[in-house]
Amino acid sequence: MKRELDKVPLYYRLAEEIAEKINDGVWPLGSQIPSERELVLTYHISRITARKAVEELARQGRLTKIQGKGTFVASRSVVQTLGNAVYSFSGEMEKQGKIAFTKLVCRVIIAATKKLAAHLNIAPDDQVIYIERLRCAEGDTPILVERTYFPMKNFEFVLDIDLEKQSLYRTLEQKYNVRINRAVEVFKACELNPLECRQLNCRRGQYGLLVKRTSYMNERIICYSTIVSKGDIFEFTTELRS
Repeated sequence: MKRELDKVPLYYRLAEEIAEKINDGVWPLGSQIPSERELVLTYHISRITARKAVEELARQGRLTKIQGKGTFVASRSVVQTLGNAVYSFSGEMEKQGKIAFTKLVCRVIIAATKKLAAHLNIAPDDQVIYIERLRCAEGDTPILVERTYFPMKNFEFVLDIDLEKQSLYRTLEQKYNVRINRAVEVFKACELNPLECRQLNCRRGQYGLLVKRTSYMNERIICYSTIVSKGDIFEFTTELRS
């Protein structure tokens, strides 16, 4: 048994020990783990071994390295089931026992580009309400950037919704009788741009997931949105039947 254990790289054994501490709650989600120097002193290992162990756990999505701040325990993935039901981010976070926090980055009126006009079925240069929000999980950890576009015509009231305290979909339905009952989504791998990397506290050049969503009430387009997240944040599941 000892001979087999010796074949396991030292950095991997350290990674397993760190993962065990995370699982046991010694280092909770969102907390900062000891620096590489502290790991070296605690476990009597080389700096290279400590760095490789941290990099391995970062690759697995268990740790997040934030430049200039340190290494933190990453939030668990948000598991989203792909089915026929229309869902909302806040609703899914509530189902999974997560405390969702929303930061409104901006809400402005812009002129529709030709491409955006096509998504919203309006004319180019028509006024559009543009909303950008950071959606956060445990410890106010940002997990995705959400950008939403509403036609200004017939949706001026969106300017008055408190988007940091109120669920957008729920408010649309309960207060304004706008019920989104159909949505079309396209999923695509993407490289996060420098701004998105800063917003999501990740290294530059990291790949993530882009979700493009068109929301409808019956056949009427209500809004168009894009959601960008780090690749290790969401897990999507679906059930297939023959």
